[in-house]
Amino acid sequence: MADDSEHKNTQQLRKAYTARSAEEIREYYDQWAADYETHMGNVGYTHPAMVAAMLSRYVPPGDEAVLDAGAGTGIMAEILTAMGYPNIVGIDNSPKMLAVAANKKKYRELHQMTLGEPLGFADDQFAAVSSAGVFTEGHAPLSGFDELVRVTRAGGHIVFSVSRTYLEGLFEEKGKALEAAGQWRFVDASERYNSTPLEGELPAQVYAFQVV
Repeated sequence: MADDSEHKNTQQLRKAYTARSAEEIREYYDQWAADYETHMGNVGYTHPAMVAAMLSRYVPPGDEAVLDAGAGTGIMAEILTAMGYPNIVGIDNSPKMLAVAANKKKYRELHQMTLGEPLGFADDQFAAVSSAGVFTEGHAPLSGFDELVRVTRAGGHIVFSVSRTYLEGLFEEKGKALEAAGQWRFVDASERYNSTPLEGELPAQVYAFQVV
């Protein structure tokens, strides 16, 4: 249970971390979709900006396809299109979140897909992948990285935020396994930061890997 001193916006976010299945998280975000951006704005949600900043270090602006994995309401696409990345394909588990994203008209395509399951894309389809706020408790499993690697071309970059829990052992093990298998190589990592600086403390880091 969230601490009583925390405000309702952070409590709403923490509830999402308790989901135990893709169906449960889909239902939760479907119910949250209409108010999601209000709540996240109130907590000063930083994941999309941090991921976009890291992606821009290694992926030049241009027309090559970028996959936004866990697109939600389209916050990432708003940032990336403003930065010069117009060819964005989004996927998300929640149809109602995707409906909000579609209204922004920032995506070339939007699809309902679930990380951790096979993705309906060809091998090597994307020049880069962005994923903000997805690899965290109750959300995408670490097995979701396997499909992200598959759909990213050799030399392309996968840039994503990882929550504190995943950082403490779980993600490190998965990242090293993919590197040992010759699937990707480590490129960069941000310093730890608070993803909700206006309300509470939810530490995370952003990582960049290059597919090989």
